[in-house]
Amino acid sequence: MDVSNAFLHGILDEEVYMEQPKGYEDQTFPDHVCNLHKSIYGLKQAPRAWFKRLSQQLFDFGFSEFKMDYSLFTYNSDTLHVFVLVYIDDIIIKGSDSQAVHYFIDQLQNVFPIKDLGELSYFLGVEALRNQAGLHMRQTKYITDLLNNTYMLGARPLRCPSSSGSKLSSTAVERLENPTEYRQVVGALQYCTITRPDISYSVNQLCQFMHSPRELHWIAIKRVLRYLKGTIEFGLLYTPGTITMHAYCDSNWAGNPDDRRSTTSYGVFLGTNLISWCNKKQSVVSRSSTEAEYRSMAHTTAELY
Repeated sequence: MDVSNAFLHGILDEEVYMEQPKGYEDQTFPDHVCNLHKSIYGLKQAPRAWFKRLSQQLFDFGFSEFKMDYSLFTYNSDTLHVFVLVYIDDIIIKGSDSQAVHYFIDQLQNVFPIKDLGELSYFLGVEALRNQAGLHMRQTKYITDLLNNTYMLGARPLRCPSSSGSKLSSTAVERLENPTEYRQVVGALQYCTITRPDISYSVNQLCQFMHSPRELHWIAIKRVLRYLKGTIEFGLLYTPGTITMHAYCDSNWAGNPDDRRSTTSYGVFLGTNLISWCNKKQSVVSRSSTEAEYRSMAHTTAELY
């Protein structure tokens, strides 16, 4: 769903004044200003006012805000479950009953001018493809644009995003002349991990040197990009199956050569579908590989429950 002129529907809770717009001045009172009751584009309060208005309307419909993600709203009853995901003026609606979903859409369209764009196919750089096997989520176009912007579209592909046994360090000799480009590319790679958990570890390592990147780190970025070039169609496949949850975790003891901290990695599956994953440096130094593994298990258990 797409909301037309979303920021114009927000109700202001505070006094905001603006000069009379050019071409619409009151000739009788040219020095007067306008007291805004609703938000307009360009106003700093506009995004917050719009989201508050939409949230209140969903609350009136019986929805509740998801505590782990405030942009997700849920409606649950004995026989009906509806999920509404909001990103500014774009809305994804999914439910267990198609008739109830269409009824909810009609009720929402009575309040806001909303366009129904049909089945989900592309959202925030993520492509959603449906076939007999299930739902395939990938970022082919986003990755292609990233490779094109970094002049790596014609690079030779690699089979692995990082070389075995190599460890990145902040003590490498040569600093990058343009650290801004490094930070931009690493930020783009972070977004790629939405559907590419296979590069999560490599991207986690690269993120640790944003403050002072070196030439060696840029070489590591190029390796990840070359790997993406050869696996550009990869993504996440979600298929129907049993509702059983299980997880796997691991750690590399003292993997960071600078501070000797370990890295926690885990993947949580619902049936055969990967639904949560993480690669994160541990907050303290583990004195043994066993301690590092236990810390990894503790993080994984917390994610499960």
